[in-house]
Amino acid sequence: MPTTTAEHHTELLALAADVEKINHTMKELETLESLLLAGQKDEVSGKSIELRQSIKKLMTAPAFLESLNRLEVNGQPIWGLSTDEREMITLAREKVTKV
Repeated sequence: MPTTTAEHHTELLALAADVEKINHTMKELETLESLLLAGQKDEVSGKSIELRQSIKKLMTAPAFLESLNRLEVNGQPIWGLSTDEREMITLAREKVTKV
């Protein structure tokens, strides 16, 4: 059965919401990583441990991972994303894998 215009529109809205979720999370990640690098010294501090835990929590959040999974097929960003969005999805997956 062919999809209707309404179904296709709903899929596009869901896609946009997933892209926005990934974008927002990656901005938060960038902030946390900047704080971690700025405070990085030779010793491990309570603040660095806290920042690392926050990064792990951010990268393993179920809503983030669900959005990321919907934006990938066979480990690659889905068709229809812009070049910047594709790069963001690839980077997000790399960050999740490192955590």
